[in-house]
Amino acid sequence: MLNIPHKDKIAHFVFYLVFTVLWYNYAAKRRQKISKVSLTFVIFTLVVVIGGSIELMQYYCTSSRSAEWADFFANCLGSSIGLILCNATIKKW
Repeated sequence: MLNIPHKDKIAHFVFYLVFTVLWYNYAAKRRQKISKVSLTFVIFTLVVVIGGSIELMQYYCTSSRSAEWADFFANCLGSSIGLILCNATIKKW
């Protein structure tokens, strides 16, 4: 319907941003003894692995979907911005 350029990349970005923020907030409330740096590293690593795995599965396991580096980059960028927002807004650890 809407002719928005790169709307799928925007969707990837927004999904991974929200996914990361929710995961970060959950983990921050559950684990009081982990540092912000460690939590940020762990969440980003897991999100990159999940996003990369999905793209690889689309490439190798389906014929109706295609894998794109731009999707993977949008996933990583959304996660990065989400983590920056989380770390900037959490004052007391």
